[in-house]
Amino acid sequence: MNQRRDQIPKKDIMYTLVEDDSQYIVNESYFYKTEPYYAIVKSENEGIITTPSSRDVLDAYIVPICLEKAKLAGISVCDWTVSYQFVPLPAIIYGLNYFSTPSEYFLVNDHDEAKKVVKHITNHGRYPFCYQKIADTSAVTRCVSIFGRSLNCCEEVAEIAEKIYQVFKLPLVEIVMVKDNSGTYNLSSLAPVKYSQLSKEEKEMLQDLLDKRVKRFE
Repeated sequence: MNQRRDQIPKKDIMYTLVEDDSQYIVNESYFYKTEPYYAIVKSENEGIITTPSSRDVLDAYIVPICLEKAKLAGISVCDWTVSYQFVPLPAIIYGLNYFSTPSEYFLVNDHDEAKKVVKHITNHGRYPFCYQKIADTSAVTRCVSIFGRSLNCCEEVAEIAEKIYQVFKLPLVEIVMVKDNSGTYNLSSLAPVKYSQLSKEEKEMLQDLLDKRVKRFE
């Protein structure tokens, strides 16, 4: 009986995939000062070619840096501004303080709502935030990328996922995008994704990759 189908991926487990003289770290999140981040740094210090790199993960999770890096690579991104108070409407808002995560974004449509969100994510004005002005008819959409591959997405989104993987090298990531009036998808942020959030097909895709190449559990 093949029992491995229910074994991986497991919640909160980090996987190391080895390929020749390099390795891939697969985890739900790569935030600074987390176990996966330190595992990446340790491997780099040992001279092991590691994907993603410590620089990649730092760049990916800070929204303004992420968007500028993606833009330089030719990926269409949302216009963004860093502010302490002003927010045009409608807009997507991201916190920029130490505890902020791009998984937590706010779509605001009126001034009272915007004030409450800004107060919350800035800790009463102590930290800046990032906003992205969007059109009234724009739609926020998300997709999961597994080694640059996405399932159940249109061709344009699939191509964006491939490009993002080439730039940031995140084996597992959620891509948040804004679809504008012309039908163009613009990158809004990159965010961690829980194994539990994956669809059945996505879990199977990731599981197949882990089955073939995983070396150890961390």
